Amino acid sequence: MSKFSQNAKVDSFLRSLNYWQTINLYTTLKQARMDISFEDAKLEAIENFGDSDILRYMLEEAINSPNPKHRTPTNKSLF
Repeated sequence: MSKFSQNAKVDSFLRSLNYWQTINLYTTLKQARMDISFEDAKLEAIENFGDSDILRYMLEEAINSPNPKHRTPTNKSLF
């Protein structure tokens, strides 16, 4: 699959989501990436709702990375 085709599919998927689906996807992806509470991730999702570039980046990272979770100072001891 070409990169253009993959990007078009991701963009199409993101455009198909309603407000709450977008918030829930952002919240879930944010929590998968780092050690953050549900409440903080949801608040960030609401604050960044209009910025589709952030959500697109997180989704593409989750789809294409074998381990998208990044180390943060609070979870270094887990590795």
